[in-house]
Amino acid sequence: MVAAAGGASSIIVGYAGRALFAVTACFEAPQLLAGMHVFWLTLSSRILKARGTATITGALKGLVEATLNSHLGIFAFLVSLIEGAVADAVFAVLDSKEKTVYFAGGLSAASNVIVLQVFFLPEAPPLVYALAYLAAFSSGLFFGGYLTNHVVKVAQTMSINLNNHARESYAKTSNE
Repeated sequence: MVAAAGGASSIIVGYAGRALFAVTACFEAPQLLAGMHVFWLTLSSRILKARGTATITGALKGLVEATLNSHLGIFAFLVSLIEGAVADAVFAVLDSKEKTVYFAGGLSAASNVIVLQVFFLPEAPPLVYALAYLAAFSSGLFFGGYLTNHVVKVAQTMSINLNNHARESYAKTSNE
């Protein structure tokens, strides 16, 4: 469910990024929205707290996004898969504490610039790439870290036990 919601919302975010680029003519501007793509990956990792969650969510999110006619086409799958793998790597190396999600969100969001740089971007001065990485990382800190933590806190405040709900839902689907 989270992956599908992420894939569908990423279509809108992707086209909003293109509109932002059209208005500003600045390559770095759309990267300010990059963290909105990884929010879903860090949220699923925070909820399930299992290794590989962000990678699997990223792969499924990318498939949904590519199927729904993303502006990146099939590369949406690659970008989302890499973002999930980077988030999982951060969670594996660092303790899976509340503050780790900020770093995971930032690095995960910045990782999308690598795919864009390799496959889509012409040669540009290093400063342009540095600003793009900084914009994406900052966006990931906010959306992938701050927003994720606050959504989890709100759910906990409302006494929604996300771990049990997610596990019960998984158990129901696997038994069908």
